[in-house]
Amino acid sequence: MEIVILIITNILAPVITGFATWLMAKKKYNSEVDSTIIGNMKESLEFYKQLSDDNKDRLAEVLKKNDQLEVELSDLRKQVMNLTLNICMDLTCRNRILSKRALEQTPEINNPENTQ
Repeated sequence: MEIVILIITNILAPVITGFATWLMAKKKYNSEVDSTIIGNMKESLEFYKQLSDDNKDRLAEVLKKNDQLEVELSDLRKQVMNLTLNICMDLTCRNRILSKRALEQTPEINNPENTQ
């Protein structure tokens, strides 16, 4: 009977204790891993949100600049047409007729004040 008690106390008790410890440690490890993953996901979300906001601001700036450049392009086209009309003073000049038609067909872009 002493041998059975020794077997239980020396072999079976440490095995059961080790198994129980392993189960508890595994649960703790899994919860730590989950909280680490959640923390990393939050950091990634903040990074991509900031990146998205930055891209939105940059897009708004580029669109504003594009509108300004379209207005400037329209003005420059008109200046070129006016210069072309002034170069050829003969009313029957082919260049003058073509330039005048092109000037009349130039659309106004975002600036109705420049109509002639």
